[in-house]
Amino acid sequence: MMKWSGLDQLQLGNRFAELPEPFYSLVQPQPLKNPHLVAFSTDAAALIGLDPCQASSQQLSEYFGGLRLLKGSNPLATVYSGHQFGGYTAQLGDGRALLLGDLEGRDGQRWELQLKGSGKTPYSRHGDGRAALRSVIREYLGSEALAALGVPTTRALCIIGSETQICRESIESGASMVRLSPSHIRFGHFEYFYYTRRPEQLKQLADFVIRHHYPHCSAETNPCLAMYSEVVERTARLVAQWQALGFCHGVMNTDNMSILGLTLDYGPFGFLDDYQPDYICNRTDEHGRYAYHQQPSIAMWNCVCLAQSLTGLVRQADLQTALNRFQPEYAIAYTEQMKRRLGIEGKDVQDGALIEEFLQLLEQAKADYNFTFLALEHAVAGEAEPVMALLGDNSRVRDWLSRYLGRININAAQLMSQYNPRVVLRNYLAQQVIEQAEQGDYSELAKLHAALRTPCKEGLSRDFQPVRDGDRNVSLSCSS
Repeated sequence: MMKWSGLDQLQLGNRFAELPEPFYSLVQPQPLKNPHLVAFSTDAAALIGLDPCQASSQQLSEYFGGLRLLKGSNPLATVYSGHQFGGYTAQLGDGRALLLGDLEGRDGQRWELQLKGSGKTPYSRHGDGRAALRSVIREYLGSEALAALGVPTTRALCIIGSETQICRESIESGASMVRLSPSHIRFGHFEYFYYTRRPEQLKQLADFVIRHHYPHCSAETNPCLAMYSEVVERTARLVAQWQALGFCHGVMNTDNMSILGLTLDYGPFGFLDDYQPDYICNRTDEHGRYAYHQQPSIAMWNCVCLAQSLTGLVRQADLQTALNRFQPEYAIAYTEQMKRRLGIEGKDVQDGALIEEFLQLLEQAKADYNFTFLALEHAVAGEAEPVMALLGDNSRVRDWLSRYLGRININAAQLMSQYNPRVVLRNYLAQQVIEQAEQGDYSELAKLHAALRTPCKEGLSRDFQPVRDGDRNVSLSCSS
């Protein structure tokens, strides 16, 4: 068992630096002015064996505010490209983040530490390389909330605030955060070397990912094909979980798609309030490309882009066969996720229709998505009034409810309580803690984070209050 360590004892390596220089640029973080600790996740710290008792606020501020480097750290920014809103952008890259290095966690998993908001890099283009306090708070809460719900995601270790001023929609406070992931490699990394016609580097990247993240694929006839097949399936399962929870990513560009099937890059994300399939959480998304109901098809489209970048390594027909697994994998995973939320066990040919009609009733009534699952728990216990109040007291609802109650068994209530969150990171809740944090009060941020750690337990009483009209299904800017 790995021992707990303090910040001064952490020793970083950097596997990504095994790759040659065209893959990255070495960059030192630019210090924040008077950095201070805003938030710290003990759950994320445990992943890397960091003892919270040996990580003082001052140490965290110095190491992750750009003033000091952990032992062995040799920071670098990686280069990639990507399809953004359907159009190809030739060069992107880590424009405001640095890979500090990686280390082995307590479970034997190797974790990369990436510092976001660390200043300009060669890939910043016209940006300042900084992050706004509000944006890192949202990512910190979003990633830790999804992790607690069992959704594959990057993790957030801490937030560092500062007196550094940055210009976004107004003058704001600059901040940084440390996120953890087994890898930050994206679909866009592969696209960059494909479209710049560097087959040797593309092969190096594929070999690197297989060696470190898909080693079981090495024994296959075509390891790259085996890797791609698994990426497709992981991505399908990930989006199925998003859809079942009512989570909208908001910016599903290929440069925001993880090669490990993780939720990556939290910008203008949101959880559904009212069930609105065409909900767009990103104000920049004028045509609704990344609307909630579009996410499965966009995820598959992104897998097509990844396949295109691998055509020099895998036969196109084989890539198509692997891609064809997306839709059935998604359908199976989504159905299973929804059945858990509805407390349904076993298989029945009518399960799909029961789920589809439930969604139709939600949409027709404009009912609150996650509240309705909680109301169904009351119906299972014999109290139908709460769900009827949300869906409407009419013959169609009564008929559906009768068939639903006839489908479940005695274990339904227990199953539902395990998969239906009582606390959801609604945008208005995040905004409330952001506004307080911008005034220097981080107490509500800590309370909300604590509630999100155990989402299926009775949490914040305010989360059970009706969402005000102006706070429902709001859209956010990309600077979020």
